[in-house]
Amino acid sequence: MLIRQTIRYLPAQLLSPAFQLLSMVVWTYFLPPAEMGSYVLITATQEFAYLIALSWFSVYALRFMPFERGRTERSDFLHTEAAIVCLSIPISLIAALATVAIIDVTHLSWQTVLIIAFFYATRGINTHYSERARAQSNIFAYTLLQIVGPILGFGIGLALLTWWQPTGEALILAYGIAQFVANLIAAPLIGIAILPRRIDRAILRGAFAYGGPILLLYGLGWIAENNFRYVVGHISGAAAFGLMAVGWGLGRRCASFGAMLVAAAAFPIAARLLNEGKRAEALQQLATNAALLIGVMAPTVVGIAMISAPATDLLIAEPYREMTKAILGLSALAAALRFLHVHVSDQIFILEKRLSYAGIVDIVEIVAAIVLTIAGLLLYGPIGAVIGTALGSTLAALVSMYLAIRKLAFILPVLDIAKVTAATGAMALGLATIPTAQSITGLVLTILFGMLLYAVAILIAYRGEARGILRRRLDRRAQASA
Repeated sequence: MLIRQTIRYLPAQLLSPAFQLLSMVVWTYFLPPAEMGSYVLITATQEFAYLIALSWFSVYALRFMPFERGRTERSDFLHTEAAIVCLSIPISLIAALATVAIIDVTHLSWQTVLIIAFFYATRGINTHYSERARAQSNIFAYTLLQIVGPILGFGIGLALLTWWQPTGEALILAYGIAQFVANLIAAPLIGIAILPRRIDRAILRGAFAYGGPILLLYGLGWIAENNFRYVVGHISGAAAFGLMAVGWGLGRRCASFGAMLVAAAAFPIAARLLNEGKRAEALQQLATNAALLIGVMAPTVVGIAMISAPATDLLIAEPYREMTKAILGLSALAAALRFLHVHVSDQIFILEKRLSYAGIVDIVEIVAAIVLTIAGLLLYGPIGAVIGTALGSTLAALVSMYLAIRKLAFILPVLDIAKVTAATGAMALGLATIPTAQSITGLVLTILFGMLLYAVAILIAYRGEARGILRRRLDRRAQASA
């Protein structure tokens, strides 16, 4: 079930991060480092605004939305949801005011505030509706919500940067418009109440009871994910962070791309199984997800590290190249270590309502990452800062896995990890034997060669399972043609 659902989510998980990666590369040719730094900090701060405004209700919807129950209960949910979505708009405006004041007081203007507020509101609603689409298993709507913003925003962004102004503000406006369009298209597909006529207090209490503690947890997670941006920006300045933002952002987006390829489908399936009283099956789904996650992220991180130098020289604008080459691979590794526990063991804590365990993991990661990032930055510069963050995420992953295994009986897929490690090693050895890419075509061929090597190695490692899948498919075709 998990693999089938994962394949159905693939268009959203491929196209959205692909355009995010493309846009990060393209924006290096338009934005100076200071504008790049401001743009990245604004997009990071939006995530915090969403946490306060909607995340607590989004996670409740993903876990408990009554999409298969009676019409009255569904109507009560939609009207309550509409009230909360409306409330998120003034919260976005307040967050925009705070953002402009914190990032750059000299540019405090109502135009800037309104553009950022528009971006915050549309992005927050887009994220909430995406979670609701997942809860309803409406993969078409989820795909639209995930891809329209990045793709249309990229096109509008190019136009505004070219014919209006080459600033982060122009990009924020472009993506706000694209997200607004995505919400308009997808909302009818999942069903919404435009204006709230009533608020169901039982639903509101349930959302607060379940989502409230998770809001605190997600807040800690946001600090764990984004502290690097603010630490470096505060110590080294916006321009210095802007130079680092490209390598840092690309590395994390590549790792996120690998993680979300398999993570989107796992939680709804596990939640449904747990709701049905099938705890063992729910844990098995998450163990399968862990194997798939490592199977995607391990070759991704190793591949990025091995091609980072030629890829940077061929794709990134000159002012950002040296810094990007220095930290790209390390950034991908740091992100992969964090996503490993976020999408596996931390998910168990949420499903089992053991939020204190997840809080412990986040606090360990925040303290360790901030201390080690500052120490690394002051002692060894940007490379030291990224290594510090990676060490903090490593410590958090170890603590998270320990709690999941010892306290909640999670079984780590050790054999799968060994097979993935061997396949990744085979890929790395193969890539080390070929010449360094000197052109875009050569870079693409190198990537395809690495993917082919890894695919062959994985098929050999899982030859028994592959034969079983092939046999079942052939049997079904024979029965269908009979």
